[in-house]
This record gives sequence, C-alpha cells and structure tokens, in this order.
Amino acid sequence: MPRTPRLLIIDPSVAFPEDEGAAEAARGWPGEVRVLRPALRPGDGPRPGDGYEADGIVLLGSRASANDDLPWLRDLGAWLLPVLRGEMPLPLLGICFGHQLVGKLAGGTVGYLHEDRHAELGVRESILDGSRLLPDTLRMRVVASHGEEVKELPPGYRIVARRPPLVTDGLEHQRLPIFTVQFHPEARQRFLTRRGADPSGLDAVAIVDNDRLLDAFRRLALAPG
Repeated sequence: MPRTPRLLIIDPSVAFPEDEGAAEAARGWPGEVRVLRPALRPGDGPRPGDGYEADGIVLLGSRASANDDLPWLRDLGAWLLPVLRGEMPLPLLGICFGHQLVGKLAGGTVGYLHEDRHAELGVRESILDGSRLLPDTLRMRVVASHGEEVKELPPGYRIVARRPPLVTDGLEHQRLPIFTVQFHPEARQRFLTRRGADPSGLDAVAIVDNDRLLDAFRRLALAPG
C-alpha cells in the first residue's frame, strides 16, 4: 500500500487558535494533517527528541516574538534546528512569526519594524521574484500583520520577496527546501476583520495569488524525495 503523506502544521498562537489559517495551509492535502499548538496547549510539542514524521512542515504566525524566552519556544527552536541544519531535510514553510523564528535560529537577527514599535496591519503589495516555489516575478497583494521583521539575513539564505520599505518579505535557503514569508498567504477576510482591518483589498485575484504560493509548497512537500 502507498504511504500516506503527512503534513505537520505548527500553530504557535498565544491568544486563540488560527483554525482558518491551518485549514488554508492544509487545503487539498491528500493525506494526514496534524496541527500542534505548543503555546495554547502546553506539552503539545514539538519538543527535543520528538520525531520528524512529516513530508512537510508549516510554521504559522503568532503574537509571540522570536526573541522571547519561553519554555515552549525553546523546545520548538531546539526541535527545528536539525531541519534548519539540513540534518532532517524536510520542506518547511515559515509564515510571519515562523519566518522570523527561522531567520533567528538560522543566524539572522529579528527586531522591531518601526522605531515606535507600531505594527503593520492590512493588505499590501509584495514583489516575489526568483523563488524556487514560484520562479516568475509576481506582484501580489498580501496580508501583513506584524510588528517585527528579519533585520539581518541568516547565512545561506537569499531574499525572494520585498515589500518596500521591508526588504526581507520572503526568504529561502539556497540549498535546503526551506521557504519563509513575512506576510500571511493563509489569511483571508476573517483574519483581517478579527484584527480590525479593512478586508476589501483581499479580493479574489489576491487570494488566487496567495493560494499559488501555498499550492507550490504543498506540491514540493508531496514530490518524491
């Protein structure tokens, strides 16, 4: 019998679970989907010593900071390190907080986006250029919801998306199947309205473009190793 493909979604939300985002990240996945919520469900993992029984990993956003010193975050970071080092070369998509955490763990730095520490929230335009996921240049409307950014590029990574004045809107490892974006390709209108933002800019065309990115990652995770 063919092996069932497995997708692992890590939702590090600290306020409420991102059920809609997890569902969008898993949309169309033809196998098992497991969602872990290490901040909301203490002990949910992943933790050092846990296995890597997955064909792909999606690391979602959070109101936590990659610079926080929290037990669940230390455990998550220790579990991710073998993936980031290439010892467990699994496809990984980091989104928002996930993007920042990968950047920090891989040797970059994370800091506030603005000096007054206010957050960016709403629909913005990002320019995706030269990514292995979507090789063509693509101007896409994306959902931004973050107060921090990757300030210094980690070694071995390159920039594949820019959202002026933010330079590091998308990163990918030069060799490993690791991709990260500061924006939220999994976010839909409910995500924006829940945060008090205008959802009107996230129209059908924008959703299709964001879906293309998620679809490309899922295809990569499903490809023979």
